[in-house]
Amino acid sequence: MDEWQISSTEIQAVENLLLPDNCHFADDALQVIRCWDSVDVSACPGSGKTTVLLAKLKLLADRMPLKNGAGICVLSHTNIAVNEIKSKLIGYANKLMSYPNYIGTIQSFVDQFVTMPYLRQTVGQSVQLLDDRTYAQHMLYRMNTSGKVYSTLAYLVKSNYDNLKKMYADQIELVAALHLRDDGALCIGSQAKPLAGAETPSVQQFNALKDDLLKNEGIIRYRDAFQYADNAIEEFSSQYTVLFSQRFQYVYVDEYQDCSEIQRKILHKLFDPTICAVTHIGDPDQAIYNSDKEKTIDWCPSEGFLPIVSTCRYNQEIANILSPLRMSKLAIKSVLGEGGLKPILIIYNMKTIGLVLPKFISILEKYDLHDADGIYKAIGAVKKENLSGIKISSYWSGFDGVKQHSEYKYWGIVDEICTQLRQGKLYRVESLICKLICRLFHYAGVNNAKTGKEHTPSSLRITLKERFNDIYTEHILGLTQLADYSRTPVSQAIHTMIDTLLITTLPPGQSIFDLVPLHFMEEPRELQKDRNDRNVFIDPIRGRHIQFDTVHGVKGETHDATLYLETEKSRGSDIGRILCYYGAGQPETSSLYDYSRKIAYVGMSRPRKLLCVAIQESTYIKSKNAFQSWDKIDLREVDDR
Repeated sequence: MDEWQISSTEIQAVENLLLPDNCHFADDALQVIRCWDSVDVSACPGSGKTTVLLAKLKLLADRMPLKNGAGICVLSHTNIAVNEIKSKLIGYANKLMSYPNYIGTIQSFVDQFVTMPYLRQTVGQSVQLLDDRTYAQHMLYRMNTSGKVYSTLAYLVKSNYDNLKKMYADQIELVAALHLRDDGALCIGSQAKPLAGAETPSVQQFNALKDDLLKNEGIIRYRDAFQYADNAIEEFSSQYTVLFSQRFQYVYVDEYQDCSEIQRKILHKLFDPTICAVTHIGDPDQAIYNSDKEKTIDWCPSEGFLPIVSTCRYNQEIANILSPLRMSKLAIKSVLGEGGLKPILIIYNMKTIGLVLPKFISILEKYDLHDADGIYKAIGAVKKENLSGIKISSYWSGFDGVKQHSEYKYWGIVDEICTQLRQGKLYRVESLICKLICRLFHYAGVNNAKTGKEHTPSSLRITLKERFNDIYTEHILGLTQLADYSRTPVSQAIHTMIDTLLITTLPPGQSIFDLVPLHFMEEPRELQKDRNDRNVFIDPIRGRHIQFDTVHGVKGETHDATLYLETEKSRGSDIGRILCYYGAGQPETSSLYDYSRKIAYVGMSRPRKLLCVAIQESTYIKSKNAFQSWDKIDLREVDDR
């Protein structure tokens, strides 16, 4: 790789561009910025790793074009990198985001360059990615209409649904939960016992049905896309590796800890770290997304990795709480130093659990934390109401842990499409587009030509595939390549797409948007307000908005103050399982303890100013000296009448 020498003048220019006035990169961050070889980077929460990546991209942009016409590739799970480049590297965005460079999500990259070309070559037609439920509808329809071809599998589904009605709302939901284990056995959800062994007729029919849907309907599940990509690379391994490693001289994979095993496998095959410089950036201790349905696979940074242990988010008092929860045990160093607010432990019993939230508000008052634009959140690990034990709603009955599926008006659907585009979830974008077209058809009175009834998303996909498959796929992919994922450009692209698809359905010069009532196209202010205010407690003192959420929901966020709520699952609590990391007992080797460690680490690393943790009496009694350095507020003797 190029051994570029980065001058102090260049570093100063980058700091002036990206950092607040009179701020500088820490030494460990500078070491990463100056490194141009393949390396793993382990960055603690609040380390500013995205800013470090932007600094490297700015320095690369100054040196473009690269040798032999090579480019750079920046991959993540969301489009955060794209948005950051647009907002913070304004003068460099066009250069960085144009050929031969690629900046986007892992899913979009693999789909565009590997999966879709491979499947088009394999089946001779374009292929669509579907969400699990929509795909399951197609599977169930084929099972029930293909005679004896899939009869054994259909019987397996029906018989198991009769026994699992409490877990699955309908057979479609059950089929959506079917998957093949690594050993080829057919399993459902997270149940350990398989429904059928690898060599059984049920598994053979399951595989045949997926192959049937691919070849005859041109559809696959979102979750299977990487498996097809893996198949493609297995067939053309050396060709792909050389091609991509020469095309991209510098490769950056952000949030690498959240990559699944198959994603890591594919990226490893695509990019040879001896040909191009491959940098994995992340935090192994924040891998919380593969807990229930998939076995958590820890990312262990390779030998010689570069750590960033300096944080500019929180004070040293909070950093000291987080350090014992790190797998590497490397201590986090706050550039803010000590002297901030100590973490506060709120101890309660079941009679006084309802006083935790008011006490949090009084603490905010005590420390003058009432910024009108401040972010104050109460978070927990468990939200499911059907689980026994303490959950988020135990602290505030107003918490609603159920996802809402309201029938949005036009702008509500567009807002949701914008959100999914930013997160790189193309399959959800496509599903929302189908939903929007169905709503437009409903108001315009356009029915299914074959049945005479209103279109459903499933019937609409069939129509689009038969008549406009290539055009439809092009427009969906075109949405992901927009320079801006805000309302106006996304809405304009959607208008163009829908008018293009329906140009032969309507009279010349007419748009379907001319045929829908005004109320559908109105700005849904009240609906948007309801969505924003859901799970928000407005305190009666200053009107602060205290947002209740899950730890998963706030990953990547920064708050002014965070109230971490102890919750229970699998006959134990998350706080109870992390006591061992603070000296109260011996650490357990089970995945449940490790998962609780990561959950606590992610949740407690969100606040800039104040961390509060609510802990029940029984857990506190077991904690011994684990919370010796904390300030404590005891609610156990408070009269809650």
